[in-house]
Amino acid sequence: MKPLHIFLIALFLPLLSSAQKLEGGVFLGGANYVGDVVVPDFFDLSNTNFAYGLLIRHSFQPKLALRGNLLFGKIQGNDADYDDPSWRQDRAFSFESPLTEISLQLEWSPLTKQWYNTSETGDTMENKVFQKSWSPYIFAGIGGVFFDPVTNYNTAANGELKDEISIDQNADYSTFNVNFPMGVGVKFDLSEKAVLGIEGGVRPPITDYLDGVSVAGNSDKDDWYGFGGLTLTFRLGETNTSKEEMVEEEVKVMDADGDGVEDANDLCPTVAGKAMFGGCPDTDNDGIADKDDPCPTLSGNLGGCPDSDNDGIADKDDKCPNEKGIASEEGCPKKELDSDGDGVLDAVDRCPNTAGISNLGGCPDSDGDGIADRDDRCPNLAGIARFGGCADGDSDGDGVLDSQDKCPNSAGSISNNGCPTISAADRSTLDLAIRNIRFETSSNILKSESNATLDKIADIMMRYPSYDLRISGHTDSVGDSASNQRLSEKRAKACYDYLVRRGVSSSKMSHSGYGETRPIASNSDSEGRRMNRRVEFELFLR
Repeated sequence: MKPLHIFLIALFLPLLSSAQKLEGGVFLGGANYVGDVVVPDFFDLSNTNFAYGLLIRHSFQPKLALRGNLLFGKIQGNDADYDDPSWRQDRAFSFESPLTEISLQLEWSPLTKQWYNTSETGDTMENKVFQKSWSPYIFAGIGGVFFDPVTNYNTAANGELKDEISIDQNADYSTFNVNFPMGVGVKFDLSEKAVLGIEGGVRPPITDYLDGVSVAGNSDKDDWYGFGGLTLTFRLGETNTSKEEMVEEEVKVMDADGDGVEDANDLCPTVAGKAMFGGCPDTDNDGIADKDDPCPTLSGNLGGCPDSDNDGIADKDDKCPNEKGIASEEGCPKKELDSDGDGVLDAVDRCPNTAGISNLGGCPDSDGDGIADRDDRCPNLAGIARFGGCADGDSDGDGVLDSQDKCPNSAGSISNNGCPTISAADRSTLDLAIRNIRFETSSNILKSESNATLDKIADIMMRYPSYDLRISGHTDSVGDSASNQRLSEKRAKACYDYLVRRGVSSSKMSHSGYGETRPIASNSDSEGRRMNRRVEFELFLR
């Protein structure tokens, strides 16, 4: 037995377990694709191809079904179909591929109605008759797709893509891939047996080779495809529900928690309660339903909670539940408070939650220099008042003493040793400079579009006089390493010279070249090589 046959049997066998709730039928529609050989617009239907297949649906709940699909179709794309952007016509790739999809998915129909409703002639079970209905649904699942692209790479006209095309032509990829079907649809009852549907959905497989193109196209995004069209299914078993099942279903619908309050009127339909509370319980029997009772297990006299001292403050919020108090004292009697026990009442204590010294307004003085910690810039080191409690000065007023401040004349942060912290915007400018500095090909001559970025770096240097700048040049691995080393040095020096001309002191900068020794990406593709050809700028403190 072939593996495909085994897979089909394993997929559809669970659906055959209950013929009474089983539907089978066909799908007719189209297949479309989005990938490297089309302009990325899934709603462009110019390359849509005929698709067809079989489906089987097992409704194991009124609103939920398990469905299996076996679908066939074809996808295709051609650069010649697009003149915007015009480079597609010059590249002139094209492909065709057959598709075979096998999938298993859950289908949810939130608005599905019962097939049978009471007729106008009576309300007994025997008078239940079929009523046509329609229902929207959504579906999602997992499956597999078989594909086998035949691709025209137009190698004669694409010399600049020779390496990338060669990689794609020789790529060892599987022509079977897992996919994840998802989409929406709507079903219409044609009769008691027949159901017509219209649906559409996408299938994102885990591959970029549906069209045979990846490296020579857009290797950052996988290809994907979709099916859309009509379904026609037939209910295969008995559609009439038994009396016992319908009675049971009616009971469940009317009173799910069995408390005698119909679900339509039950404020707590899943928990048995009392009719006087709209079907909700009152566990502590204090006349307040649990859903509205902040203390549902304690019978209370204050909004459902107990208030033992009758001071209008519930015990759960009362710090003195057995002694009448006031709200401002959290339920305790009003009294003169000294929260930290230092002999200074809270009303006049400058530090009411920390024990201190009375002649310092109740605040502590950890270093004993006569200056309260809250006013002392050096609370753990004895100092003098004119230096704010510190032993020496802080010229720039940033909280870091001059003796420990690496930038004593520029206000900074304590975490940065008293030096200014580089702003996020300026760091972003330095990071973006890696991609924005451009040179003439195989040269150290700066392109004019690099000037704006270098001007911003010069401005940054003027705003941070305490920092030095390290400039480093890098290349890709194309060519011999000695030439790459010299080129990286010259390009770093070119940036250095430009900044000197813009007024940056040469003593604040250094420049070095590292050739191809420090790549940040793979040199095996054009994008990686482009990223490796760069100049980096790093601000640092000596």
